[in-house]
Amino acid sequence: MEYKKINDATVQCIVTAEDMLEYGLTLSDIFERNEKGEGFLRDIIERAHDEVGYTVSGESIAMQITPLQDKGLAVTFTNESPMGFRDILQHLKEVLQGVSAELGRQDEEERRAAAQNKQTEVYEDNRRMFVFATLHQVMQYTAAIPKNLSVKSHLYKEGGAYYLVVEKNRLSYKMFNKISAEAVEFGNLIAVSRERMLYLEEHGECLIADRAVSKLRKIYLA
Repeated sequence: MEYKKINDATVQCIVTAEDMLEYGLTLSDIFERNEKGEGFLRDIIERAHDEVGYTVSGESIAMQITPLQDKGLAVTFTNESPMGFRDILQHLKEVLQGVSAELGRQDEEERRAAAQNKQTEVYEDNRRMFVFATLHQVMQYTAAIPKNLSVKSHLYKEGGAYYLVVEKNRLSYKMFNKISAEAVEFGNLIAVSRERMLYLEEHGECLIADRAVSKLRKIYLA
């Protein structure tokens, strides 16, 4: 695990897939907050004192957990709420940007343009994009989402890969993170920005414009 002290009240911990394996954890343990997952999160906070000199001051700690492309996690916690959450969001965006997969087969000119605009891209936390190698993987994922959930979602195909865009909409952050964790069991997480969405809409083929999760789940379970 790698710790980074953002400020005196806020710390970020990157948990790799190897760390998860060592602790015998799955993403579901974390997002469902079962006994094993809760114990692991408490251990992360306790270890922060030895790693970066973090001291808990206050009665409560706010925590944000985001699944990463390599099936690891970014765990950011603060006891400086709500201002600390602004630091949390900013550093989560940096993490997502760092682990993002490249979109499609961009030519050299598009890559140069993307590099020039890199500093102006704004990454979103209320919308997530997952890339799957096959349509079957997309359908496997949608079948794992509870039937009672209404998920605002869109499906695209570009460069031989399938891109599922999932929006938080009316979901709680706990549920949004939970279904995001389930998605990385089948595909990879990509940070979403307006520029990336525009690229996908322009160069990709929109297969299902809305309620993609519900429609694919019905087909897969029929």
